[in-house]
Amino acid sequence: MLSTGVFVLDVVLLVLLPTVLGLWLSVKLGDWARNRKSKPLTVRMIRIVVGSVGIGVALWGATIAFGPLSLLSTLTVSAIATITISLALQTTLSNIIAGFVLLRTRFLRVGDTVQFSGIKGTIVGLGLIEVVIRTEAGTLAVVSNANLLSGPMLNFTATTRLAGDY
Repeated sequence: MLSTGVFVLDVVLLVLLPTVLGLWLSVKLGDWARNRKSKPLTVRMIRIVVGSVGIGVALWGATIAFGPLSLLSTLTVSAIATITISLALQTTLSNIIAGFVLLRTRFLRVGDTVQFSGIKGTIVGLGLIEVVIRTEAGTLAVVSNANLLSGPMLNFTATTRLAGDY
């Protein structure tokens, strides 16, 4: 049996250190990408991937420090982690799915003039999470894809482009 001091050192070196380093590195690389004018989605993905690798290394270290877990324990932890992640990403996932639907239906394109929920303007950006509209006053409005898909929207320029489809 290992002494308490060696066990604490194992936990610090194999679990806490990779977690802290992974999260710190994810923030630093995300800041680096943002300073290089990368898109926000790219910055977010860098942070998620690097942070996940750090947490994965920490889980691997925990397996070394505490020994392998039983199948039931592993399945329980996996189920709880899956539920937690899906609840945390629920809004983002609904916006991404709505973005795929909007892009698939070809109803919106950059340059279209639209009106949605009192906002009228020209689409200047289409993304998987949001649509950017330049209003007639010149201001930018960001509307999430889930809101855009759920509400009534008028597209004044798509009539000729989609004449045979609808």
